[in-house]
Parts: sequence; structure tokens; C-alpha cells
Amino acid sequence: MIPVLSRTVLQRSCLATLRKIHTNVYPMAHSKFEYVKSFEEEGQLDPQHWIIIRLRLKNVEELYDLHELEQPNDCSLTSLLQAAVDVVMQDFKEIVLCYSFSQEFNFVFAKNTTLYRRRGPKLLTNVCSLLSSAFVHKWPYYIQSSALIFPPVIDGAVHLLPDDQSLRDYMTKQQNVCHHQNLYKTAFWGLVTKRGMLPGEATETLKGANEGTLNELLFTRCNTNYNKEEDVFKKGSIALRKKVQKTVTAQNGSIIQRSQSTVTVMHADLTKDSFWSDVLVLDQPTELNAKLNYLKHFEKKETLLPHTWMVVRIDGKAFHNFSEKHYFKKPNDLRSIELMNKAAFSVMKEFPDIIFSYGQSDEYSFVIHRYSKMCDRQGGRIISSIVSLFAGVYVYHWQSMFEDVKLHYCPAFDARVVLYPNNSCLRDYISWRQADCHINNMYNTCFWTLVQQGQCSRQNAEEILCGTFSKDKRSILINRFNQNYDDEDAIFRKGTVMYQKMVSEESGRSRGELPENNQAEEGCRGIVVGHFDVIKDEFWRERPWLLGEERNATTLDDFD
Repeated sequence: MIPVLSRTVLQRSCLATLRKIHTNVYPMAHSKFEYVKSFEEEGQLDPQHWIIIRLRLKNVEELYDLHELEQPNDCSLTSLLQAAVDVVMQDFKEIVLCYSFSQEFNFVFAKNTTLYRRRGPKLLTNVCSLLSSAFVHKWPYYIQSSALIFPPVIDGAVHLLPDDQSLRDYMTKQQNVCHHQNLYKTAFWGLVTKRGMLPGEATETLKGANEGTLNELLFTRCNTNYNKEEDVFKKGSIALRKKVQKTVTAQNGSIIQRSQSTVTVMHADLTKDSFWSDVLVLDQPTELNAKLNYLKHFEKKETLLPHTWMVVRIDGKAFHNFSEKHYFKKPNDLRSIELMNKAAFSVMKEFPDIIFSYGQSDEYSFVIHRYSKMCDRQGGRIISSIVSLFAGVYVYHWQSMFEDVKLHYCPAFDARVVLYPNNSCLRDYISWRQADCHINNMYNTCFWTLVQQGQCSRQNAEEILCGTFSKDKRSILINRFNQNYDDEDAIFRKGTVMYQKMVSEESGRSRGELPENNQAEEGCRGIVVGHFDVIKDEFWRERPWLLGEERNATTLDDFD
């Protein structure tokens, strides 16, 4: 006999799911395309290993040149980068320390952390995107002489270290790199600025120079004693989390001691035993190790399968809270969607191997061509490069979109890369996301219409919509509010599509660029932006260059 659930139990079950929706935390749409979720991998890291998120700013020389920053080291930029590190460490309490120098950052998560259940891509992209958005957000406070011209692109990787000795060795190696790089830069710019050499001449002069030669050259030709250079440049910066006891007053008036986390910045010598015995106390004994080449094997390099479609999906971190804090309009805030579109557009311009993207709500999917060799098909590098630029552009254009709404804190995004083996699976993935957009937006539109125009409470609106289907929601909108759902803006109903335009070499005109449903297509530098139905075959028939044909070996010559 099948048990019959009471009406109360059914309501509770339904409301538990739907309560997420009015705060913009949507469940995934249930559709025939959902099988594509089976291609996703968790990327869970081994337990009881130190997790290091290593990030590196790209195009630093261009950053220095365009903003006329002081070489070899700009103090304002160094302070900005340290402020960005502090934002990350304040948000992620599980980070034990961060060692940074020049344009490189090494965030160390505790061995026993279970944050995001130790999913490597999620840890990497959340930290990477937050560092990027903090960099852009803090720029005007530290670099007042020049407005930021372009947001950063950050290359990222995950390292997994099995014991305390390997952690010490890793940090020692990084500080050695810091020392040698800074010594060379100091000598190079000393020759350029103090001796009047051209950059090419300085490069030739320093070719093959060892540490002793560089020190002597600085002293004799540039009148510079390298030992007197600032420690922040010679040794790098160590942001260390420590537990401190703070005196607080309880509600009953009693004075108690409470343990709190604080971050201290120092410039210590990581080769010394004293740091590892007195400052960062480890569980296992360690010693200085001269052989450090073995560490390269601990990088989690994920080379993605060739000839597969690579899809990078970005989601906003806790965007339901972010939207509430920044007063997003309900059911849809056009400013937020257009800001996401600006970020996506910049990503597609920066990475031409991204041939198609689809966005809705707080997510965006980027399709990288199946035969692309972007970032050598290294998964970590791909997702960190895309998500860092996306987050940076999002903050960069915030004020132009939201005007009088102040950005209260820096947003973060997580990203994953998923491989799809053929055109059919890729199309089903894109269809799945658009079906998700349709289902969520229809519910959201109906819910907020009931609340805002129907004077319903949120709970009452949930109860009305509980168990309804698409036709029921359409009926509510048309019968109670004389509102046709199909009249809603396509940007809300269908999401936003961007794709690379194929231009005919002879005519200079696009192939297959027929307007769909009288929608205007905006093209700029070969990228088309619109709000199309990508579930139907028509969109893909009119744009055959997007997917191309499946490659099959037909003769022995194909195997040469």
C-alpha cells in the first residue's frame, strides 16, 4: 500500500524548495537535457594535504608601462596587492598564510580544511576571482596618479603538498625565486635609469650574470648596495593568520577572553629554522633542504582531453546575499544582467578561442572551440584566466551601471570546466541552461508579480505557486494581472547569447546573419550579442561555422 502524504507535508516539501527561488537561489531546471550534468567532475583533492593556490598576474610589464609605474618596484602597487591579499584572507578564514612577491601569490589552506569539500576548481576560482575584483576595487585608493586602464588576467594552479617538510621546501623555493628575480630587475633598471642604457643593452650586459656578478655590478656601476634594498622587495611578504586572545564584555556584563583570528604581515627569511619553529609552528619537524626540484610533481596539472568541447561555467558566489545587499530590483535587475554581459563580452574579446557564450541571472557559460590549444588545455589555467578577467571587469564597470549604488564588498565567482565529446552533447548543455533560464524566470516573474502587484506575502505567493506548471503561471499572469508572459523582455526570458561572427573575406559581410524574430544583432570586433532561442535547430542551421562538422578520418593520409 502506498502511503498518502498529508497536505501539510506536501506544502512543507514544496516550500522548502521554492523558498530558495524568491532569493534568486534557483534549483536547476528539470528537463530532458539534464543528463549533461553527468559530464561534470568534482575535482576533489586528497585529504590531509596542504592545498596551495598559486596565482600569477599576467601582463605585468604592460601594467607598469601603461600606468607609468615606478620600476623596478612600485611601492603603491605593492601596497595595493597586499590590500587585495588581505581581502582574500579576511573572506577565507581557512587560509593559514599567503606568501606573495612581485606579481605572484601563494595562498595556503590548512591540511585539514573541508572548505567546499576540498574541490580544487572551486577553491582556485573563488580565491582567484576575489583577488581580481579586490585589485580593481582597491586600485583608486592606492594608485591615485593613474586610472586603471584594464582589469587583470590571473594565471592559477593548485599544488597539493603531502607533509610539513614539502610545505617548507615549497615556500623556500618561492622566496629564492623572489630574491633572484628582484636582484635581476634591480640591476636591469639600475643600468637603464642610472647608466642611461637602452633596455636591449642592459639585457645584453646582464646575460649569463650570476648572483655575485649582479651584486658587484650594482655596487660599482650603479652605486647601489642591494642589501640595503627594502625587505618587502627582497624577501616578499608573508601574511600569516594567528590566533589571539581578545578581552570582550559578555551580555551579562562579565569580562571574558575570546579567541580571534588576525592577519599579520611580515618580511621574514623562510630559510631560517626560527620561522618554522617560532612563527609558523608545524606538527612535524622540518629542516632546510637544498634539493627542491621534486616539488614540481605536486602541481595538479589537468590536461584536458583533445578534440573535446571545453565549457567554462561561471557562477556568482552567494549572489542572493550580494543582490540583497546592493538592492537589486525584482524580479530582474537589468543593470546586473548588463554588467554580467559586459564582463562576458570582455572575456570573449580577450580569448578569441571562445566561440560562443550564454548567460542568465548570475551565471555565464563560455564554449571554447574543441580544437583549441588555449592555455595548453590546462584546466586550472583556463578557468583562472577566464574567471579573473570576468570578476575584474564586473567591478571595473560597476559604477557605470549602478551609478549611485556603492559596491559594499568585492564579489567572487566560482568556475568549472566541463568537457563534451560531440556537437550533440554541447547543444544539449546549452539547451539545458536556456531551459533553466525559462523555468526560473517564469516562476520569478509570477512570484514577484503576486507580491508587488497582488499584495501577497512572500509565503502566500509561494503557496499559490506550489505545484504549478508553466500553463498555470501563464494563466495567473494573464487572468489576475492582464500580463502576457511572452511580452516580457527576451533578455529575461531567453538569456543572452554571444558568438563569434564569421566574416566573408570577399564581401566583408557575415554569413548566415539573419535577424531572428526581428531582434537586432549588435556586432563589435566580430562578436554578435542577442537573445535567441538556442534550443531550436534554426539558430545553429543559420550559423554552421559555430559547431562545424565532426572530424572523421577518411583516408590513411589523415593519420600522417
